[in-house]
Amino acid sequence: MMKTQKTRTCEHCSGEVNITYRTCPLCGGHQAEILQDLQPKCPRCSTDLKLLEGEGEEYDICPECGGMWLDRDEFHRATRERNVFQKVHIKGEYRKTPIRGLIEYVPCVRCGKLMNRRNFGKISGVIIDRCGRHGVWLDSGELEKIQHFIADGGLDRARDRDIQRNRTAIRELATTVENVDFTQKILHFWNFKRWLFRGWNR
Repeated sequence: MMKTQKTRTCEHCSGEVNITYRTCPLCGGHQAEILQDLQPKCPRCSTDLKLLEGEGEEYDICPECGGMWLDRDEFHRATRERNVFQKVHIKGEYRKTPIRGLIEYVPCVRCGKLMNRRNFGKISGVIIDRCGRHGVWLDSGELEKIQHFIADGGLDRARDRDIQRNRTAIRELATTVENVDFTQKILHFWNFKRWLFRGWNR
């Protein structure tokens, strides 16, 4: 009988498991990820990416459009506040630019699956293409914009906004709880009066 789905052998129990499963349904063992043997290509223009070394890092750069791929650890180091403040010397206020063009989802350079789009720092206005398991694709100039945003205190402003939003939500919740508590007290009071009057009228 021919298999209709691709399978792999479980590393733990040697059972046949669907290749897309991360956990073996037979024994519960975690399956190591199988990466496709992909030649790194630009998700925008399908050109082979070139390896560029600089400041102790290696980035995959598209020679056509100037976009770049950063693996998860590389992106973390490139956008870590301490590293940005040490290495990036940007003067002037960061100004968010309007988002133009059609929304387009592009494939991950490592696994080929479509990536999610995310506004870096929630308020930067730089929309990055992110694969949660492998890394980030940045169009030409986006890394510089992100680092400028960080150097100008953008992440602090984003955190402050989240804190303020949480405070507002907590106040609204507290008000709701107080209103519910007050309503319950009124209902209990009137239920008690109703019981009391019924007792007298018997």
